[in-house]
Amino acid sequence: MSRERIFLASKRAPVTYHRDVSGTLTAELAPGGTANVVADLASQLGVSWIACAMTDEDRHVASQHPRGMEVKVSAAAPVHLHLLQHEPAVFEDMQEIITADLLWASNNYLWDGWTKPTFDARSHRAWKNFETFTATFATTLLERSKSCPNPVYLLHDYQMCGVPQHLRAQRPEAPQLLFVHIPWPSADYWRMLPRPMREGLLRGMLGADVIAFFATRWVRNFLACVEDLLPEARVDFSSATLRWEGRTVRVEAMALGYSPSALDIREGEVSPELASWIGDHPLVVHSGRTDPIKNAERAVLAFTAALQEDPGLRRARLLVKMNPNRLSVEANQQYRDRVGRAVEAANQDLGSDTVRLVCTNSVNGTFAALRRADVLLLNSTVDGQNLTAFEGTLFNQRDAVLILSERCGAAEALASVSRLVNPFDIVEQAQALREALHATPAERAEAARRRREVVLKYDLPTWVRQQLSSLGLGTAPGERR
Repeated sequence: MSRERIFLASKRAPVTYHRDVSGTLTAELAPGGTANVVADLASQLGVSWIACAMTDEDRHVASQHPRGMEVKVSAAAPVHLHLLQHEPAVFEDMQEIITADLLWASNNYLWDGWTKPTFDARSHRAWKNFETFTATFATTLLERSKSCPNPVYLLHDYQMCGVPQHLRAQRPEAPQLLFVHIPWPSADYWRMLPRPMREGLLRGMLGADVIAFFATRWVRNFLACVEDLLPEARVDFSSATLRWEGRTVRVEAMALGYSPSALDIREGEVSPELASWIGDHPLVVHSGRTDPIKNAERAVLAFTAALQEDPGLRRARLLVKMNPNRLSVEANQQYRDRVGRAVEAANQDLGSDTVRLVCTNSVNGTFAALRRADVLLLNSTVDGQNLTAFEGTLFNQRDAVLILSERCGAAEALASVSRLVNPFDIVEQAQALREALHATPAERAEAARRRREVVLKYDLPTWVRQQLSSLGLGTAPGERR
């Protein structure tokens, strides 16, 4: 298969441009997580990639390269990147209201129903702008692929949910896969969205041939939403398919754990100052973005309870590693502040500097912490996947015990080789921490060996093959013309 046939679209590009102190434009790679592995996917396939210009510097670069440009994002082949410029009001409404306030919140169960959400005229105007955002993406994809007789479209993440319907109308023969990287909620929760939004998004998604999620539980929830909200669709849960406008749409789970090439370039040494603080103390690491779903506050409470109930563990230390993310969102600011207060309270109870909060955008700093950990505590309230559970397993050098939220997508793949916990139950998490910190070296080594065997099955090349195979394409990652 010719690599020029594949057209990838996502909101976020693999790089963001900034000006350094001398005024020179520099490109920074995405700071980790799923954005990084999508970049690796693109490099493996040598795709044409359409993404948003996110900053003023991005828009400057986009103006200089109206037909796109070659960008090197990994050790593999460069990708052809086309940065798409939107009207400021359209981009702001997509970014600040539809993405941050509505879809991220709805799909991650962030609303209590009593105080939030409330949809007003501003919400509905933002939805209209989101429809413009979606149509612009589709138009650009069609324009970029119009001379290609056999285009294949890979659409990544929830901001692209409306695009398949537009592509189907203009290129009905072209295979399309839409991959949603975040959880999918229950039908009742999704019904909290206004009718034009909840039904419009579902109809937009059903233009794809394949709709993919990281975990089977999100597949089930999505099918239930379609059955509940679009009665004209015929849903078959046993085959995870549905009939829509004379076509069959497949809904699949495709788990991803790690990118081998991304792990190869990571460095694993903590700073001298942090190394001095850790010393030879048993170390628990909690890692995640400044996002309420990452649940660090309860991790601190559980750690405090574990040490208070078992004086034999008082030498243990907890490192909360946070990556600043979307701090313009009030909920994220409040989360960061709550975690800071929880850390202060823990140190008052346990002794000065027993718990540390490090909030920096350093990918290597995060991986250094994962490497040094004796216990990895990943207790998200909900999570589309959580790649750290996989990456930490492979990057760690101390046979760390993995304590994992049962509400992560990763819990499906790693249930048999990790300690699953209820993310809301501090007592259960404290008990899991006590067991982990008391585990013998032999117990830890055997558990880590078994977990590595499982994790190795979920590499990026396998994930890429799953996506292409689901569309009836047989190429292997890295295959070139």
